[in-house]
Amino acid sequence: MRTTKYGVSVRKGVDAITKLRAGKYKCPRCKKTAMKRVASGIWKCKRCELEIADNAYNLTVKSIN
Repeated sequence: MRTTKYGVSVRKGVDAITKLRAGKYKCPRCKKTAMKRVASGIWKCKRCELEIADNAYNLTVKSIN
């Protein structure tokens, strides 16, 4: 969606969501930066194999009790 067909505000919004979605997050169990998005709302830690469901584009879980 990086064409001139769409407005700059829409392109900036899509870029921001893509950056959130593709980033790595801190695992709530092992505290390492290894959580990655597998599918929409599904997050998996590459280190401890924890798989949780959370928001679609960013991980908001801070800890697991």
